[in-house]
Amino acid sequence: MQTETVAAPAGWGFRPRWLFIILTSVPLAGTLFWWAGRHYFASELSFLEYQQFVAMVAIAVAGGYQLYFWVQRNDVGRPAICVKLSIDDYIPFQPHWIWPYSFLYYLMLGLTVISIRDLAQGVHFIFGGILLLVSGCLIFYLLPTYVPPAFRSFEVNSLSTRYLAFVQSIDNDRNAFPSMHCALATYVGLIVMQLPLVGPWLGGGYIVVIAVSCLLVKQHVIADTLAGITLGGAAFGVNEMLGGWLP
Repeated sequence: MQTETVAAPAGWGFRPRWLFIILTSVPLAGTLFWWAGRHYFASELSFLEYQQFVAMVAIAVAGGYQLYFWVQRNDVGRPAICVKLSIDDYIPFQPHWIWPYSFLYYLMLGLTVISIRDLAQGVHFIFGGILLLVSGCLIFYLLPTYVPPAFRSFEVNSLSTRYLAFVQSIDNDRNAFPSMHCALATYVGLIVMQLPLVGPWLGGGYIVVIAVSCLLVKQHVIADTLAGITLGGAAFGVNEMLGGWLP
């Protein structure tokens, strides 16, 4: 393991314009999800209930990003460790995997929103996501970790590498272990796996693709991804147990 201390960057989190875009897109997203839920998932939610739920998801996502970036930017003065193993050096750099890494994420989250049966189930899912996020950020703060600097050094010579460089300009090399990308993908994937017919294949495949993409774009090492999958599965399990135990 290696240890480093770095200086804090100037800004952190989503700028107001990004928060504005997220919040103003709620009515459109709510309308699209209501239409898809009615036609393809036999959802019982009304138009207003979809708008309410999408608003809650948007606020949870925006707040979650702010918490994640606050921790990332405010533990940079402390020594951090890197959990890279020698086998990580043999994983090839494939920058085109940045596209599923970035966008498949939100497509599957949208599928989860579309498929909920009622608001109570939706709030239950949001609570599990918050439980996951808070747990992960607590680990990040108590045990700062970073991605190897060599993994973030590459030639920007294509659309994929330009977009990857943009992602890394927002998301620095901290908050590496566990991979929150893998943790949230696992949590959402386990929810999707409960859908009939294609759910198990779709949810399981999603978890695998996100984990592979994290490694191939060098955003994480193997230990990060495995820990993220474990955290996401644990959060899902705890949330399901709480739903069964509490009245």
